[in-house]
Amino acid sequence: MLYVRRIPVPLPVAKPVKLDARSERWREHRKKVRAEIVDAAFRAIDRRGPQVSLQEIAAEAGTAKPKIYRHFNDKADLFHAIGKRLRDMLVAAIFPTIDLATDPTREVVRRCVAEYVALVEQHPNVLRFILAGRFPEPAESNTRGLNEGREITMAIAQMFNNELREMHLDESSLQLAATACFGAASSSTDWWLGPGPEDPPRMPTEKFVAHLTTIMLGTIAGIADLLDIDLHPDEPLRSASPRNAAVG
Repeated sequence: MLYVRRIPVPLPVAKPVKLDARSERWREHRKKVRAEIVDAAFRAIDRRGPQVSLQEIAAEAGTAKPKIYRHFNDKADLFHAIGKRLRDMLVAAIFPTIDLATDPTREVVRRCVAEYVALVEQHPNVLRFILAGRFPEPAESNTRGLNEGREITMAIAQMFNNELREMHLDESSLQLAATACFGAASSSTDWWLGPGPEDPPRMPTEKFVAHLTTIMLGTIAGIADLLDIDLHPDEPLRSASPRNAAVG
């Protein structure tokens, strides 16, 4: 029998990628300037209201209007960046304060709502700006800005799903509940803030937090009922159980 000796062929070694220092410096510079322009946009909107113009944002940033277009593709890109900044601020405020494994579901929802309302109180005109869908050209700018907030409710829904993963829940039902919660928060905030920047909120903060918490809990309880889950608001989410579980 003839044996053929196979000689191992060495694999080609990938050449190290040489970074272009100038490109990297420009990328970091562009990132820094974009952040500074978003900071300026927050200040301009806080001071001048949701009807702020791009020219006013440029003046607040200490630059010319054409320079903004060097760092943002268009108005929609800037609008999206403002929405993303709000999202990041809310994520940083909410997620370190909640623990689905130990906190009662009611308290988790209340803390989420309270942190959200605190952010609204800190930047009411920015929230008006996002909810009103300013910089409407191109038309997608409105949905892109709002989608940043929707991502937070989707992330929370995924956390709920992870806690209840042994039940193999219908993920689309949880996403529907998250979308409903986001819609309730958006429309409720629009109502609470009132029609104009000079108008006071329509009810005290503590009362608004309590009402919105109840609305959110109602949505969660309704979805749990549809999925045949016993969920007790004053117990951790992990204590929830399917109603049709077999009794040993």
